[in-house]
Amino acid sequence: MFRNCLAFSLFAALLIAFQACSPSVAPEIYQAAPPSTSVFRDTLPFEFREGFIVVRARLNDKSMPLDFIWDSGAAVSTISQATREYLGLPSSIQTGAVTTLDSFRLSGITFPSVPVEVVNYDGYAAPKCIAEAGVIGANIIRYCNWHIDFDQQLLIFSDLAQPIAAPPAAHTLAFKTTPYGQPELKIATAAMGKAKAIASIGHNDPVRISSKQLPDAGTMIYDRAVVDRFASDIDTAVVFENTGIQVGGLDFQGTLKVQSGRQNQIGNALWARYNLALNFKEANIQLTPRAEAPTPEYTLPKLGWMPHFTPKSDLTVGFIVVGSPAWEAGLRMGDVIDQIDRRAAPGWYNDYCAYLSNVQAQFAAPEQMQVFKNGSKQPISLSVKAQP
Repeated sequence: MFRNCLAFSLFAALLIAFQACSPSVAPEIYQAAPPSTSVFRDTLPFEFREGFIVVRARLNDKSMPLDFIWDSGAAVSTISQATREYLGLPSSIQTGAVTTLDSFRLSGITFPSVPVEVVNYDGYAAPKCIAEAGVIGANIIRYCNWHIDFDQQLLIFSDLAQPIAAPPAAHTLAFKTTPYGQPELKIATAAMGKAKAIASIGHNDPVRISSKQLPDAGTMIYDRAVVDRFASDIDTAVVFENTGIQVGGLDFQGTLKVQSGRQNQIGNALWARYNLALNFKEANIQLTPRAEAPTPEYTLPKLGWMPHFTPKSDLTVGFIVVGSPAWEAGLRMGDVIDQIDRRAAPGWYNDYCAYLSNVQAQFAAPEQMQVFKNGSKQPISLSVKAQP
């Protein structure tokens, strides 16, 4: 089957710590020191970019703030090779190595002696368009209580002794803290049963479960980092849309994504529905519904495909849904596309980051489209079949 024919590599791997099934380094290697101020309360603005929480931090003695993804599910904080170079750290520090920063400053609070893993965003990598400096992970986040206000786009954080001042919670979810400092919750899904999953507040994923063998039910997708921005190579997954999910005492309908070799996690497809308090002292997450529920971040395109683009390559099929109109019409991963409707492929995009920001919105809703594959003079006509 096509599922088994994608062993060849079409995309440079992004080996990022929080993407792995489980960290390979002992927890004590990643352990940072507590904040230098023992009693504090501070506020940190954030931007919500492509479904990620992005904040600014100052490192070591540098005054310029850098953009980081804030992710409670990341086992370790990371910096890119570009950030290492900016900080003047030795060039001998290789990708995958752990080094210790003198300080990591969030708003007015300094975290001293922070271990970080060095990652490399080669070529055209989605993280460059979101937050090129790196990721703030659990080895920093665990030392504070947090109020994440998606409405105001603010992170209000305090020392662990201070309770978070937040509106009355509609739901309280108890968690256990992993040795790496990540909040871990019990979940149950209609499709995959019971499991434990990391609360990746700040990451753009839906609910994701790892399985050695993908289930026969559900909808199979192939993704070349079009939707999953931290995918390496071509990512194969099975998606269950609008399925029953239980997280602690919270029951809801949402998207479940089943993959191999990835960390079980619950991303912002759930968390961004609420303003929430992440309380490490009490080991719970308190959820308060937002005034206006956000549009779901994860929906499959109606025609079942989206393009992959970089300025140095052709426009190709980069995301496809098995059984969709695009699949039934013969489109496959890597097919070169010359024209979409009446517009030649080179005219669709000229900037990689603009492409990432727009591609899902552009291709999610259309119900009819004509696509010309490489060298073909006859279009492939795609349309959504009428429901009986």
